[in-house]
Amino acid sequence: MLDDILALHSGIWTANRLYQPQTQYLSSGHEIIDEKLEGGWPKSGVVELQLPCFGIGELRLVLPSIASALKHSELVVFAAPPGELNPIALCQADLDLNKVIILHSTLPSTLWCIEQAIKSGCCRTAVLWGKSLSVTQARRLQLAATENDCLLFMFTYQASSQGLPVSCRLAMTPSEEGLNVRVVKRRGLPIPPFHLPLPPIFHAYQRHLLNKSQDNIHVLPSSNNVVPLFR
Repeated sequence: MLDDILALHSGIWTANRLYQPQTQYLSSGHEIIDEKLEGGWPKSGVVELQLPCFGIGELRLVLPSIASALKHSELVVFAAPPGELNPIALCQADLDLNKVIILHSTLPSTLWCIEQAIKSGCCRTAVLWGKSLSVTQARRLQLAATENDCLLFMFTYQASSQGLPVSCRLAMTPSEEGLNVRVVKRRGLPIPPFHLPLPPIFHAYQRHLLNKSQDNIHVLPSSNNVVPLFR
């Protein structure tokens, strides 16, 4: 009854109005991420993923949502990857290689190209690797992504010196069985750190090798979090 009375007075703020759920989101393809972020990634804007280094499983984290969005768009852009993307791994992630564009250039040219791709309306998801951007650079990408219904994943290996105007920011560190995730910025209430399990990639192939003759066969390393997306 008290809530009904307070609702009649718009000038009175109550704590239960702190968070208004975001109605539009894109499933991450990971149950725990969807649960913690209450639906998944924001449908548009920039999601910054802060890493201690590249190649800890960050691409495995976002590929399911990229593959889902690519079914309803004409292309996906991978900008400034730190290594050569493995086309077999991309196919296994259900990406149509005919729709994949990979950019290698200087930072100003890369930012210009990815902004134009977002504004074209043909791109529903994009990925950018690099150092933390300036506020002006991040704001341009955030504005372009939100206005054109595109989700840009930005992998950075340096913590932002100041808050960037992005829709969501996560800090991740690797573990033996996946990723430790800390939600730095999002719309809504704070979220405690959590662990995202990533299943081993090479275990089936290792068993295949072990069942064969051991002559001249090199068995792959036993690490549970080897990332096959870079050669």
